[in-house]
Amino acid sequence: MGVDALSATRVYCDMEKLDSIEKSTQHIHPEITEDLADSTINNEAINKIIECNKLVNEDEKEAKIKEIGANTPILPSEIGTDFNFKREIVWFNAIGFLLLHIAALIGGLLALLGYAKFYTVVYTAWLVYASGQGVTMGAHRLWAHRAFKANIWLRIFLLFMHTLAGQNCLWVWVRDHRQHHKYSDTDADPHNANRGFFFSHVGWLLSRKHPKVIEYGKKIDMSDLEADPWIMFQKQHYKVLYTIFALLLPTVVPIICWNENPIVALFLAYFTRTVIQLNVTWLVNSAAHLFGTRPYDKTMLPVESMFLGMLAAGEGWHNYHHAFPWDYRASELGTPYNLTGYFIDRLAEIGWVWDRKTATPNMVKNRVLRTGDGSHLIYGNELDRRAVKTFQNWWKHPMNPSYTSIYFPQPKTLKSNGYALISDELDKSELDEERLKKENDDLQHKQNNDDALKNFNIAKYIVGKAQLNDGTNDVVNYVNNNIKHSPQIKSTLNISEEHVMERRDTHELRIRLRQPSSIFTHET
Repeated sequence: MGVDALSATRVYCDMEKLDSIEKSTQHIHPEITEDLADSTINNEAINKIIECNKLVNEDEKEAKIKEIGANTPILPSEIGTDFNFKREIVWFNAIGFLLLHIAALIGGLLALLGYAKFYTVVYTAWLVYASGQGVTMGAHRLWAHRAFKANIWLRIFLLFMHTLAGQNCLWVWVRDHRQHHKYSDTDADPHNANRGFFFSHVGWLLSRKHPKVIEYGKKIDMSDLEADPWIMFQKQHYKVLYTIFALLLPTVVPIICWNENPIVALFLAYFTRTVIQLNVTWLVNSAAHLFGTRPYDKTMLPVESMFLGMLAAGEGWHNYHHAFPWDYRASELGTPYNLTGYFIDRLAEIGWVWDRKTATPNMVKNRVLRTGDGSHLIYGNELDRRAVKTFQNWWKHPMNPSYTSIYFPQPKTLKSNGYALISDELDKSELDEERLKKENDDLQHKQNNDDALKNFNIAKYIVGKAQLNDGTNDVVNYVNNNIKHSPQIKSTLNISEEHVMERRDTHELRIRLRQPSSIFTHET
């Protein structure tokens, strides 16, 4: 990558002599004219540099430097995962999170042992989901992805709920999440899942940021949030607001309303609630990138997880969400267990929400056929849908947290512009419905032929396997015992006990496949 624009700006802003760049401007000293001509800074940036050097106050100069750097794009380069990078533990954070989890465990034990009143337990559970909407509906879908628009009262309510959830100020939350999507699972991703479950879950908060996270984080556009006075007020006064709304208020309510023990109220309504919410959010960063299927894009780590979809109010359909991050549903057709999507739809009915953005059916189908792992319920196939594993192969159902595809993508290398965050960043061809429909027809035809050939090869394998054994019903039994859930292969084999098998005295099986050409033209 070329010279970083922010670094170049800092160099030139610190130079004392800026007399002229050429006779027409007479602003920059001739000694640096050649350097500027070869730099990555355009004329507009040069003019801003000149203004920067006119500033006397150092604070103003630093602010100007950041402004110029943030508005100057990074040069084209690639970003991946350096597995040799050694992280430095931040012991203050590590010990702090350890103590927080110990306090949460104490609160949970107080509830289990009957020291907490029933109202306090119900109240705490309500706080988890209510304030969670400040994260899922507010910070995530409304502000991070701009997936819909909301009136001022809903925005204030969601901002309050986000403060109650206690997951850092909204500005920082949104910046980190936009960066996570832009450079997903690379060194520029704050919680790169290529570094394992623990790191993407909580380890990223216990160690120093990777230099690429800092570098690329400066390029995330946050102008929309910075133009919102309510969000900036929360950012500027977050510590005070957190103390009042995340710590004191949730603790005081059970004490005043139903005379709860103050210690129990503190540990259960604050510590336990906070840790539960944090870990559910962290699971979307960790488990939702490792355990599940990838029907929309098999080259990405994010997965579809029914378990997390239920647990995290609809945030578990993560493969779809990373494929189409601007879709307010964060899942195809809303998908079951999407509490946040349900609330958004109900708020739209009363006019509090509007301009809900979605991916079109053609966009979804195109992505599934091009890059999916074959597990999609409509456009996939039976074999790939069953290409899954679970812990100890127990209960192979999508609700099992360990339910995951046997296919795992390799670490990716991205261009520095990363993935598209909003539909406006897509190439025009990706939004052309006519082109998408034509390409989908071609992809569907190709998939049908590929599936037919795959089924034919499997059929030959099964027949060959069965012929190694003796007995009239060997092939039938083998099919029934090994692929009983795959009617597509059964129809390809055309096996039935009454008319496709014979037994010879030599115990040799002769298999007749009726209409063998049909296996290349079967309907799906």
